[in-house]
Amino acid sequence: MSAGDGREGKIRAALAKSQLGGKLAGLSLPRQIITIALWPLLEQVMSFICSNTSLYLAAHMSEDGEIKAQLTAGLGVTGYVLWLGFIMQGAVGMGATAIVSRRTGARRFAEGNYAANQSAVLGLLAGLLSALLMYVTADYLVVDILKLSAYAQEVALRYMHIASWVAIFSGIVFAVNAALRGAGDTRTPFFIMLAVDGLNILLSLFLVYVCGMHVEGLALGILGGMAVAALILVCLLVRNSVRMQRLMAGRSLEEYVATQPPAYVPPLYLRLRDMAPDVRSIGRILAIGLPQAVEVGGIWLIQIYVLRVISRLGDAAVGAHNIAVRIESMSFLPGFAIGLAGAALVGQYLGSGSVRLALETVRKCVLYSVLFMGGMGIIFYLFPAVFVKLIAGDSEQLLAVAVPVVQVFLLVEPFYAAMLMIKMCLRGAGDTRRVMYVSYGCMGFFRVACLMLWNEMWPDTLTLERIWLLFVVDMAIEYLILHQMLIRLKWARKRV
Repeated sequence: MSAGDGREGKIRAALAKSQLGGKLAGLSLPRQIITIALWPLLEQVMSFICSNTSLYLAAHMSEDGEIKAQLTAGLGVTGYVLWLGFIMQGAVGMGATAIVSRRTGARRFAEGNYAANQSAVLGLLAGLLSALLMYVTADYLVVDILKLSAYAQEVALRYMHIASWVAIFSGIVFAVNAALRGAGDTRTPFFIMLAVDGLNILLSLFLVYVCGMHVEGLALGILGGMAVAALILVCLLVRNSVRMQRLMAGRSLEEYVATQPPAYVPPLYLRLRDMAPDVRSIGRILAIGLPQAVEVGGIWLIQIYVLRVISRLGDAAVGAHNIAVRIESMSFLPGFAIGLAGAALVGQYLGSGSVRLALETVRKCVLYSVLFMGGMGIIFYLFPAVFVKLIAGDSEQLLAVAVPVVQVFLLVEPFYAAMLMIKMCLRGAGDTRRVMYVSYGCMGFFRVACLMLWNEMWPDTLTLERIWLLFVVDMAIEYLILHQMLIRLKWARKRV
């Protein structure tokens, strides 16, 4: 028997002892990953189509090449401002996923449902704060920090003054979707985000082409799509609540579950008593989520600095950078979906007491993601102009700058895939603080200190392509550090 056969045998034995419930019951580990990752993958594809539809519409609002570059740069930087607002919402979502997945794996469903309700309330509060933060800081970030042309600044501000308020609705959507994924339900979040993105595209097309609106039409599209989706999600949870109250017939959730088959997993549902803010429960969610918020906030500041340096290379460089980020997100689609599956499964297996299966989940997610994203890197290297033209059209100015950057993805993708998977899985285990330290250390050194020195000492040698090569070095070092953290298993002993 080979070593590989022995390892697989131990994994099968561990699966037999630590069976998960619901749709995951009786499945092999690869099939569990696929089952959870399928719907997030479709969700990411739809989100990619939606975000790039907005950028495509912006790039085709004018036939003039210089105006195209400014429109692309202006709308492109709004993603960074929106990213700022969504930091708090991401923290709530990460805490919800970690806690609900642990409770689901341990079959403590009442506690998991309680945490989901608390997350929904916290998500709404985070959304309100996020909306105000984006609206108040948009002018300062766009005008004083990002050195764009006057017209690109105008485009960005006209968009942000409307789109900022989407956070009120996305706070609820992101928090509840994260809790659903933690419980193993990735199908419902897919349909919710399908509503968000589908309505966004339809509304944007209608407002831009039929009503003759400019970037305001794109902003109203994302706002309307998220608002309707939030309403649909609340209605679904209320329906689950009515259904569960009827089935429980006055019994507690634990008593009802005891009458069901061993693999049964109840759906999450709204419960008004569970939505009264609980300081202890909210504190537990934030204890996991805040380190990620601090990490993502720091990464955001680093990215803003990088974008500021790039903006000195001209609007074409900013536009090309934003296009390259959007193209890279095509490879990110399967990677992020696998990472969501890994985070949920790691939490559930740790909850069921199986460290072996949690570790094996991370290993398989890394393997699958490197294969997917590495393969996409090869395709980007061979056909870069095809992908750039999908967004930029025939703009020779953007093509000349973006094509060499897209070819760098051949080196970027494998390291990015491995780093991304380990980070997401460790966060799913609740080990968000150490992941934050690694991100700060590596990105702070390479993307701030090294780039700052380069920009001050040898500015004439700085190009967009070389900045992306610096990203490759950063990701490779991050991966090596995270891999050492993974095999030492301290994350598996983290209490949630």
